[in-house]
Amino acid sequence: MKTTKTIFNVILLFATVLITDCSPSSNSASTASGSAAFSGDELDLSGLTEKLTAIDSGIISSKPLPLKKSLPDQIPLGRNDLNKMRTVTKVYTGKTDAGISLPGFAGLTLGKDESSVNIYYIETKVVTTSTDTVVYGCGYSIHYLFKKVERGISINNIASIAASAQLNDKKTQVFYSMQTYGIIGAGLVKFFKPTVNKSFDVEEFGTMQSSIDGIHNILGDTILSKYVKFEPEILKFIKPYELE
Repeated sequence: MKTTKTIFNVILLFATVLITDCSPSSNSASTASGSAAFSGDELDLSGLTEKLTAIDSGIISSKPLPLKKSLPDQIPLGRNDLNKMRTVTKVYTGKTDAGISLPGFAGLTLGKDESSVNIYYIETKVVTTSTDTVVYGCGYSIHYLFKKVERGISINNIASIAASAQLNDKKTQVFYSMQTYGIIGAGLVKFFKPTVNKSFDVEEFGTMQSSIDGIHNILGDTILSKYVKFEPEILKFIKPYELE
């Protein structure tokens, strides 16, 4: 049974689809092909990544991170040892990255007609050892896999994409995953739902938004953050230069 919030999201997203104009930057090839949808590798994702990055940049914590307590090259043991907060975006397209293992999708590889957007919202610390320089951190990520998107849908509006997938899943096929890093505890489970390779439709859009709101409440609220444990882990997918 759908909750009131989910029903509201359905109405809102359907309305969004009805009023969305075609985006010239993302749909420039629409008149050159008779296809009813763009394949994932045809999409211009630059506008979407800028929008997703701007939405949550610097919002992981509502307050500045505490001053670091550990030495510069000491492995962080808790959140207080972290000293940077960053949003990192990674985009892969089948034209240049086909065959790579997709982040967040449990071993799936990127097809030649697909593209992927990966957004990491993380609190970090760079640690240099005698053999390597690595990034430790806590936070979460959202991963989108675009197989195809209906022509006329603004690729810069993730809500419109979800609504299109709900109305016509033969023309719009997008999947998503969400996961956390270095955060554990019952308080997290209550507010955040880890997700792997789910079809991105209206209901899942609502689930995603609820999880984002939930983890931001935890990370930004002094009281709620006490009910989770922060254990910074090595973020192998983030390179030190990407935090500059």
